[in-house]
Amino acid sequence: MGRFRRFNMTPMRRCGLWMVAIQVVMIIGIMSVYTLQPGWPILTSLYASGEESYTDVMDPIILPALPETYTLVDDDRPYFTLLPNGLSCFTAGTDLMKSSTSSSNSCNCLAGYYGRDCGIPEPVWHACQALNNCTDFKPRKTPRRLIHGLNINHELEFFQVRLEEVGDVLDVIIVGESNLTAGGDPSPLYLLPELRKGFMGGFQHKIIHIFIDHFPPEGLTDGWFADTFIRDYMGQEGLKRIKGIRDEDLFLLLDADEIPDRSTLLFLKLYDGYPEPIALTLRWSIYGFFWKRAVSGSPLVEDVTRIVAISTMRMIREVYDNKVMSLRRNYLTTEPLLSRVKAYTLNGHPVMEWNIGRVGAYAGFHCSWCYDAEGIRLKLTSAQKDDKPRWGDYPEKLDLGYISGLIRDGRWFDNTKPFFLAKPEEDRLYAPSYILKHKDRFDYLLNLPSADNATRSS
Repeated sequence: MGRFRRFNMTPMRRCGLWMVAIQVVMIIGIMSVYTLQPGWPILTSLYASGEESYTDVMDPIILPALPETYTLVDDDRPYFTLLPNGLSCFTAGTDLMKSSTSSSNSCNCLAGYYGRDCGIPEPVWHACQALNNCTDFKPRKTPRRLIHGLNINHELEFFQVRLEEVGDVLDVIIVGESNLTAGGDPSPLYLLPELRKGFMGGFQHKIIHIFIDHFPPEGLTDGWFADTFIRDYMGQEGLKRIKGIRDEDLFLLLDADEIPDRSTLLFLKLYDGYPEPIALTLRWSIYGFFWKRAVSGSPLVEDVTRIVAISTMRMIREVYDNKVMSLRRNYLTTEPLLSRVKAYTLNGHPVMEWNIGRVGAYAGFHCSWCYDAEGIRLKLTSAQKDDKPRWGDYPEKLDLGYISGLIRDGRWFDNTKPFFLAKPEEDRLYAPSYILKHKDRFDYLLNLPSADNATRSS
């Protein structure tokens, strides 16, 4: 005991300790206001600029206590031109010179546009021809607003392509991003740090970022549960932050590798007279736009991706109960949606699935597994635990040389070859226009890699 001196607490020391304690309590209180909000129960993600891993990061993400809101406004851009002869024509689809001197009661359409006012793009034209309802479309006095929801992992290039292609048509974009993979494992954030550094600055004023910091245990054994959770959470939390939503406004739900056709979206905003919900038929590519998916049993017949992706906000609320993944799954003939559909119809809103697009007149692009070899390896390790066979569980499937061989040869992980080569010189819709305008940057998506360059790195 003689080795220890009695510590005398002077009034000055007591005061100093109290000041330190008060500061600690204040800091904890402030951090709890920012991070322990409803919907963010276990905020654990960390981020420091320049870090590739969250393992050793020290600076916490600070989320706002009151999420920012976005107020929808009407689009007052002039999409139609009133000509001297009295014709009102959709400007982007019309030869205005010929139409202004025409004695016809219809506008003179440019290639790819149809209808009396040239406002029906080709994918929609084929869809309405099938239903014989092309004359039902009437221009709206005020365009609908279009709310787009998606979830993202590491698909930053496709996120940029999406906004460059259709960003001016989208009124607000809700993006869900998580610090957990679809399998519930820790993951860095890819989009949020880039947004903070100015990525896609011209569109940031209408991007709502929804941070998802938790993963349901049920998602470990049920892939559909995992898919549904992240999309419904993104939709429900994002829609809460949007003001001024009208019943006739549209909601568009897509995956990060699905790029919609701009002319189709613009038509849906500008016209009335079509049924809902709306399905989009997309060109289906694998690894890059050079491989097309073949119909099973027909190795040279092109398959497509068809997804139910769009409905009015009224239908999102009254039929899908604000669960946006129900739009994509679209089980309208079974409960609980069946009862809601009947009530919705009785209230004067008929429900009929309407499919836009076909081979050669796509309503957009689906480029599945369209990454370099390292990006594909990341996708493999991020997959759902219930995604069987989960190819990321096989070490040999993660080898970059092996993955590069799959890309080069058009093989799947089970060694089948369900793809065939596209012919870009014959395919007028080979890839999104933004990608075609930047061929050098997107060479790995446009051109089949050789053995020498198949392992292109990010």
